[in-house]
Amino acid sequence: MHDSTLAKRYASALAELADEGGNLEKVGGDLDSFLELIKVTPGLNSLLTSPTVSRADQHKVVDLFLDQGGADEVTGKFLRVLVDKRRLGLVEGIVSSYNRGVEERSGRVTVYLTSAKPMIKRHEERLIASLSSMTGKEVQLDVSTDSALLGGVVLRVGSVMMDYSVRGQLNRLQSQMRG
Repeated sequence: MHDSTLAKRYASALAELADEGGNLEKVGGDLDSFLELIKVTPGLNSLLTSPTVSRADQHKVVDLFLDQGGADEVTGKFLRVLVDKRRLGLVEGIVSSYNRGVEERSGRVTVYLTSAKPMIKRHEERLIASLSSMTGKEVQLDVSTDSALLGGVVLRVGSVMMDYSVRGQLNRLQSQMRG
């Protein structure tokens, strides 16, 4: 089974459990904190994913995080299951899938916008209003800049990408001219 499919299954199961307890947001925050800890701590990812490190040692690391972070009980049980099944290598995909699922359940969607230059606040607000009416959901905009776009914007909503950049238009024109 493909890792992303497995990550989605774990995320879906966790979301069901968290939703039953009314802790969707809390569990999501716990997962985000755990993932951030892995990213900023050198060697931690290797320790948690290495098959040569005992599960007992991996449990100690996870328990330390749970004790220090005040994590929800569901989060604790879930992370321990990942240790037992040697699935902590999937945690980034699980967190990503979980967060998307929580957004869907709560009627929100994150739109990733990349522009050549920083956007004017007024334009961001109009874009949010337009995307909200199109999707029927509350839109959260995640904005970044990339001067290589030359102009225009690239939008990504879930797996759908819309390239309205000058670079994208030039690339499409080049492909058409090649035949």
